[in-house]
Amino acid sequence: MNDLPSSIILRDVSMRDGLQDEAPVPTETKLALFEALVAAGVRELELTSFVRPDRVPAMADADELCAATAGSEVVRWGLVLNRRGAERAMAAGLTHLQYVVSVSDTHSRHNAGAGTDDAIAAFEALAAPMIDQGAVIEMTLSTAFGCPYEQRIDPARVVDVARRVVDAGASSIGLADTIGVAVPPEVTFLVEHVTSAVDVSIGAHLHDTRGLAVANGLAALAAGANRIDAAVGGLGGCPFAPGASGNVAIEDVAHALEAMGVDAGCSVSGLIDAAVLACGAVGRPVASHVGVAGPRFAETAGVA
Repeated sequence: MNDLPSSIILRDVSMRDGLQDEAPVPTETKLALFEALVAAGVRELELTSFVRPDRVPAMADADELCAATAGSEVVRWGLVLNRRGAERAMAAGLTHLQYVVSVSDTHSRHNAGAGTDDAIAAFEALAAPMIDQGAVIEMTLSTAFGCPYEQRIDPARVVDVARRVVDAGASSIGLADTIGVAVPPEVTFLVEHVTSAVDVSIGAHLHDTRGLAVANGLAALAAGANRIDAAVGGLGGCPFAPGASGNVAIEDVAHALEAMGVDAGCSVSGLIDAAVLACGAVGRPVASHVGVAGPRFAETAGVA
């Protein structure tokens, strides 16, 4: 791929997406993971989500995490589902907020209890007041490549939803392969059409259910995306996406990018160390490709 960018944002999503469906991990362990990710060169990460602790007990320490990581140079993102969550995040000192809308109406009703149009309307009501208070709000479009209930998703619908949320104030878009069904040509097509339709940066949030997530990430970057979301050890998943496995492993993505001359600013060995820590905390082995086999050659780039 000769049309890859020279540098990209490789955002780690381990602490939020990777841990949200696990048994609660002690806050001090999460902070050790945070430090390991920063040491590995991660410049942006999902720190936590501001949701009801009784619904997602793994994220009950959101305010404590924000306080403990204040002052770090890393960009910290927090997931919010409604205005109450956004106000909590802002009060905790987190100004980079993520919102999620499913482009599949059926998945949206299962995941958020409301259809896509209602979810967009809720975002429209939330965005302007939070932006006025200094928030940067990113929108993730869930099931952009396929849905466990509706199967294939019309790319025109994804483009339409992207336009609507950008008009409402979204500063960037994440296209999520929630159930890991995308193939590179589909990724290329959708990224090209979304980037042509909206004047904001585009990221790819990929799950490796069928083993194509690294290839899909490279296709997204070649088509105009500038960010890939990934988690150490491939942790994560979606409780409302039956059969979906975890996120693409960030160490596998970093390894491929480094080998292809794309600067993501990260140390593959450092990310493997972070994966060992995170996977150990949830009682799983590190199952990523380079986590098992190691880098193909000694590292010559990245942050030690």
